[in-house]
Amino acid sequence: MIEARELSKTYDDVEALRQVSFKIKSGEVIGLLGPNGAGKTTLMKILTGFIHPSSGTALIDGLDVLKETARVREIIGYLPENSPVYPELTVQSYLKMIAELRNIPPAEQRGYISEAVYAAGLADRLTTPIGSLSKGYRQRVGLAQAILHKPKLLILDEP
Repeated sequence: MIEARELSKTYDDVEALRQVSFKIKSGEVIGLLGPNGAGKTTLMKILTGFIHPSSGTALIDGLDVLKETARVREIIGYLPENSPVYPELTVQSYLKMIAELRNIPPAEQRGYISEAVYAAGLADRLTTPIGSLSKGYRQRVGLAQAILHKPKLLILDEP
């Protein structure tokens, strides 16, 4: 499912990752542990195609993240550390927008949104503007958007 081969990332003169290699099989659940600045977020951003490695290769479900980024993003649900949400939108409006961006057919959007809302524990917050939610509930909104399209792989940064 995930394969990292000799991944390295350097920002200017700072080495964020050095030759990281591993394989994760489908169905496995793993956590990345390390102090601040260890490269955990950098690794997740490489795996999701948001940044390019300085060297090395990342494969998701056999797809090269650099060469097939759009296809990789279709099968990944990603919750970044600071989930980009729109404070003026209600939870329901935001998730509908995400469903449209994810090309979920209009006839199926309601069902997808209902499943994500239920899984994230947001059923009683659908009409609440995101900006008025607590940080914990905003994280739940971020989780709901990450799982909305029923991804094969879920990558969570500081959930």
